[in-house]
Amino acid sequence: MKIKFLLGMLLFSFLIISCKEENKVAEPTTENIEAVATDTFNYKVEQFSDIKILRYQISGWDDLTLKEQKLVYYLTQAGMSGRDITWDQNYRHNLTIRKALENVYNTFEGDKTSKDWENFETYLKRFWFASGIHHHYSNAKFVPDFSLDYLNEILTATNTKLEGEAFEVIFNDKDSKKVNQAKGVDNVLESAVNLYGPNVTNADVTSFYGNIESPNPDKPLSYGLNSQLVKENGELKERVYKSGGLYGTAIDEIVKWLELAQGVAENEAQGNALGLLISYYKSGDLQTWDDYNVAWTAATDGNVDYINSFIEVYNDPLGYTGSYETIVQIKDFDMSQKMSVVSGNAQWFEDNSPLMEEHKKKNVVGVTYKVVNVAGEAGDASPSTPIGVNLPNANWIRKSIGSKSVSLGNIIHAYNNAGSSGRLKEFVN
Repeated sequence: MKIKFLLGMLLFSFLIISCKEENKVAEPTTENIEAVATDTFNYKVEQFSDIKILRYQISGWDDLTLKEQKLVYYLTQAGMSGRDITWDQNYRHNLTIRKALENVYNTFEGDKTSKDWENFETYLKRFWFASGIHHHYSNAKFVPDFSLDYLNEILTATNTKLEGEAFEVIFNDKDSKKVNQAKGVDNVLESAVNLYGPNVTNADVTSFYGNIESPNPDKPLSYGLNSQLVKENGELKERVYKSGGLYGTAIDEIVKWLELAQGVAENEAQGNALGLLISYYKSGDLQTWDDYNVAWTAATDGNVDYINSFIEVYNDPLGYTGSYETIVQIKDFDMSQKMSVVSGNAQWFEDNSPLMEEHKKKNVVGVTYKVVNVAGEAGDASPSTPIGVNLPNANWIRKSIGSKSVSLGNIIHAYNNAGSSGRLKEFVN
């Protein structure tokens, strides 16, 4: 699960490497000058509509070995390779619309001082930030402040093609909500999110997955997590996210970078977990997904960690299908040592928690809590980023194996140092 605070990151790829600070007073040196630059780091980038863009520093990068830096790079590239999956999951026409609007933005040579062009730029920035035509938090479709005629004008001026439903949906009332969780409506049918075919209903989904039984009821598989349920000729079918399946080209690119990451893994446990993730992407097998989560949860040694795959189900109105996301993390050495005192006394906190005795765990296992610094994010974790992560989501794994909880330290630090009082505080990567 994600710990959200209405934060985010823009899709730019800044790599900000922090300088080491010296606490003592000394004669002016290069190190002291660098420390001043860090202290005066400008976290604010831009503001438009209801979004404020901030950026952050990646502390700890210089403390990594070259091999660890390669691991971070490969994992980040793996994540970036799946970004378009998120766009398509969010809405079926997003990629078509993005291609057209970006071509207009890059090639238009007309009047860029007009109010219409300013409104077009704002719409495009919101579109980029949300990875689609729906707001990243409210799920409501954006309403452009320029006219249909103006969009036609700049499309024609740039010889850009955008027509049919992909054009019309920008201005009409169709697909007005990405995720519709209102009571008394068919949530799947009324949600624009592209996790189901356009003619699939609540009843279709619950019937399809309700008739599937896990081989081991005590360890239920996450059916629907990595697939799109569609209806073809009246028959329900799953289109599985895997190599050779739905999003296969992007997944093959993800696998390529994960295989490179496995080659520079910090230890055997980390390498084995990456190997299982690769196998899962190739097969789409949900048992392999659980095997991977067990291995990933147990792999707690090392200075680099990550999450990668179809994980959180918030964008599914019925909570089956996971959105693609990745976060690559570098250990915050100082804060993690301090927080290890908390995780090391997890049983004491459980025993003394204000819960009814029958709800307290008698033997708390596998609890790790670390503070990390984000080195890269993509997919559903970006631009709107969590400030913390607690995974895996499978209850039986959390109960029998444990979980990993992390706070994203440099994201929180950037927020605290931005000095902003706006309603939304958003981040740039």
